[in-house]
Amino acid sequence: MKPLHGLRIVDLGIITAGASTSAILADLGAEVIKVEGPDYIDPFRRWAGTGSAEGWWDESPYYRFTNRNKRSLCVDLKSSDGQRLLLDLVAISDVVVENFRVGALDRLGLGFGALVRANPRIVLASISSQGTTGPEAGGASFGSTLEASSGMASLVGYDGGAPQISGQALNYPDQIASLFASGLIVAAVIDARAAGRPAHIDLSQREIASYLLGEHVVAAAHDADASGPRTGGPALCQGVYRAADRRWVAVTVARPLPRPPERSGIGASGCDEASLAAWIEARDADAAVAQLREAGAAAEVVRDVAHMQGAGGPADAGVAIVTGPDGFPVKGLPWTMDGLPLQVDRAAPALGADNRAIVVDLLQRDAAAYAALVAAGVLACRPR
Repeated sequence: MKPLHGLRIVDLGIITAGASTSAILADLGAEVIKVEGPDYIDPFRRWAGTGSAEGWWDESPYYRFTNRNKRSLCVDLKSSDGQRLLLDLVAISDVVVENFRVGALDRLGLGFGALVRANPRIVLASISSQGTTGPEAGGASFGSTLEASSGMASLVGYDGGAPQISGQALNYPDQIASLFASGLIVAAVIDARAAGRPAHIDLSQREIASYLLGEHVVAAAHDADASGPRTGGPALCQGVYRAADRRWVAVTVARPLPRPPERSGIGASGCDEASLAAWIEARDADAAVAQLREAGAAAEVVRDVAHMQGAGGPADAGVAIVTGPDGFPVKGLPWTMDGLPLQVDRAAPALGADNRAIVVDLLQRDAAAYAALVAAGVLACRPR
């Protein structure tokens, strides 16, 4: 039995920040019911393209990656019947997770007050860009803008170059927010159950990203150089260099090497960057890394996504990527429990796959009422 067995999550989360938070809780054994509407499906379902084939909305690898181990309810939350259905589900659940634009739930009549009336011990986790209050709370943002506004982008790049962002393919602040949020939710549930009271977690992705830069902020307050190392810093030399096979090699020489590679440019008191670049450029990446490591330097080949797959890669031996029961790779967990990695019990659900089971079996609506909701379009199994 997994540690969160018996916990029920109503998952209104989308893309990464919300949906990945709920996925972590599902991985740990919680029953997670992903709620989407026929007029607003998780945008990850569209990221691979819409196409013309029937069921395209269930085929996106981005959606599969972040929604394993969940169930699916597709209900129109703009309708009064759909809202009643959701509140009935909240009444028998422990947590609601959402990362909509601030105010969206309130405009639907499903804000924190309405959730508490349905369940006095509910935990609502709102994962927003800049938090739910303050002068910038209502602004829209993405991972790229969060990296810029948090200060993170200013620390990434090359000396004299422009700040760099991780881009839509990664959106780093979204990734870290889900790890923080899942831990906060578990703590809030423990408190809500012990004290018999609700909780509203207000988590700002920008604040989390800035929190991770704490040392640099403190340095700036003390008039120290807060720009942080890029290609320089306290090491003798540090950088990324292209090898003969066109791959890149990252190198850090933190202290003088007793026997540096001949003509590498690494000396007892420093490092000639041009000589090191030329030395690596004359070798394949693996050979350069092997010689640098043997000499005592820290060196790694820069892997791209293609190199993360295949024999001997992390996808085969690690815990970051695992294979689901449908044979597709999905995001894993960055830890093991009792020495065992994550087990994916079920693949990401098709849209509305669990409508009947949730409405009839879990919420105890009769078959006629269920059929009426389907006929009225309140429940659906395809986007509109």
